[in-house]
Amino acid sequence: MLRSAIAVMFMAGLSLPALASNAYTFETAEPVNKRRVVAESVVWTCEGTVCRGELARRAPTVRICKKIAREVGVVTSLRNTNAELTEAELAECNTAVRR
Repeated sequence: MLRSAIAVMFMAGLSLPALASNAYTFETAEPVNKRRVVAESVVWTCEGTVCRGELARRAPTVRICKKIAREVGVVTSLRNTNAELTEAELAECNTAVRR
């Protein structure tokens, strides 16, 4: 019985990082030139103006958006399954775009 309980706790511990992950999507004003982009220590898969990746964060932040904007240009949206940046937050984010 004790071994079973320990095994269950061990397996639950292994699956927790996977549960913390969150599907994110960002969109850009112009098509992204690369199929894969690295920003915020995440490899984003891009197709046209839409990129997707997995981030272990609850909600999108301006800080994350700025790191993305430095790599790809103007970001028009950043969201996950629970939240998305506001227009004001996107405006602040895009101050990081390299000109």
